[in-house]
Amino acid sequence: MAINNLKELYIAELQDLYDANQQANATVEKLIDAASCSDLKDALKRSIDGTKDGNKKIKSILDSHGEGVGDETCLGMKGLTKEAEKHVLKEKFGDDSVRDAMLISQYQRLAHYAITGYGSVEAFAKRLGDLENAQTLEQCKEQTMEGDLHFTKLAQASINKDAMAA
Repeated sequence: MAINNLKELYIAELQDLYDANQQANATVEKLIDAASCSDLKDALKRSIDGTKDGNKKIKSILDSHGEGVGDETCLGMKGLTKEAEKHVLKEKFGDDSVRDAMLISQYQRLAHYAITGYGSVEAFAKRLGDLENAQTLEQCKEQTMEGDLHFTKLAQASINKDAMAA
């Protein structure tokens, strides 16, 4: 099916973001067990809750436009999740703190994909005059950015230091 206008692109990108979030959460669930730092485990668990909340909002927006979440697979996120699982779950590490540092790096790639996705659909919503939903999408983007910043702080406060000493 061809995408013919901004409204169709908006819907397609919302559906893509919904699937991307679903894939990210499935991978983050696996990463929790690989984390050795309890603060990192807790942050990963909170990120899952935040992503689920974001997807509820995306579904609500799609419903408001008479659309469903679709059945497309986000290939961009598929690649990122495959990389995260490879680098965190299959790689051999001499120290758990080094694995935690890698985990944060891979997690943030997933988060950055979501941030850009939210930013794009927010801009589309604004242009289409869908201002209430644009505000919701902006909130989702901001929450994802706050989560990403928390992971940076975890890395800088202790995990990268511990990995360096390993």
